[in-house]
Amino acid sequence: METPQHGRTPVRVIDELGGTDGLEPLDAYQGQVLDLIRSGLETGVDILDLSGTVADANDSLTRRLIGLAETDLGPPPRRYRWLALGSHGRREQVLSSDQDHAIAYELPAPGEDAAVHDYFTALAGFVVPALARAGLPLCTGGYMATNWCRPLEVFEQLFRGWIEEPRPQALIQAEVFLDVRGCHGDLPTDILDRILLGGGSRGPFRVQMASAAVAFRPPFGWFGRLRTSETVDLKLGGTAAIVLLARLYALTAGSTEHSTVPRLQAASAAGTLSPTSAASLIEAYRFLTDLRLRHQVEQVGEGLAADNRISLNWLTSEQRQRLRTALRLVRDMQSVTAMRFSTRSVT
Repeated sequence: METPQHGRTPVRVIDELGGTDGLEPLDAYQGQVLDLIRSGLETGVDILDLSGTVADANDSLTRRLIGLAETDLGPPPRRYRWLALGSHGRREQVLSSDQDHAIAYELPAPGEDAAVHDYFTALAGFVVPALARAGLPLCTGGYMATNWCRPLEVFEQLFRGWIEEPRPQALIQAEVFLDVRGCHGDLPTDILDRILLGGGSRGPFRVQMASAAVAFRPPFGWFGRLRTSETVDLKLGGTAAIVLLARLYALTAGSTEHSTVPRLQAASAAGTLSPTSAASLIEAYRFLTDLRLRHQVEQVGEGLAADNRISLNWLTSEQRQRLRTALRLVRDMQSVTAMRFSTRSVT
């Protein structure tokens, strides 16, 4: 396989797309992303910068596909914004990351609702399967623009509903939207960040977010030992828990940062999280992300689907000890968070 330095890179693959009928280069996209990650790991690129580079490549691919769709469909009838959600919204993507996105568009004129909605539904109907062909799995929860294509005002109402009446089930459904970032389009969507920022000052919303942040516990059993001698899910109770903690403490601090490390740094600067706790969580997040990516590179290289479950036998003794330390830190921070925000009061 060609290396990124001497062969085709993801950007070159994107440039080679030949229109809506010329998507064959997409078949090579995942292999080129894999090469990019391999090269970064071998040359010592910071793991979080590498994860961000994957998200940037997916941004470029998405924009290129949207451009092809617009060429085929004609100019968009209203201003709009393609919204990156979840790990893509945070610029924290790995090889197992699926598609999470939505389309927010300008409110149509009276009588044009159906035509405008049909246009953006058709746009999403081209982009989503093309991304899947490029190796980005469909979201099993359905959080994709083919399902989530709405006027911006509708998204505003949804966000305000999550803030003003934060029910547990509603927030579970909303989790992927809380990492929203504009990817393409000229419709301003800053209002969504402002709504979320307002939620950070509301006690009930913070309690519900805290409850979500402590829901997935690291797999420890009696005496602080890992429950299994076989595999550990590095996402559940690991990176996902840190993502949720960072989002909670950053919003409480009045920050609209979109990525986990900047969120933890903002929380530390504002005093909602101690500098020591923030630094420890950043170190744990970097270590767990490194393990995830290395594990997934090996899996995909062997023709397997990328996942987040790592065998403890795959790790060195030093890595196993660092893993235990990282997961204990997460567990302890969740316990502190549960007490601080009185999550037992959540019903």
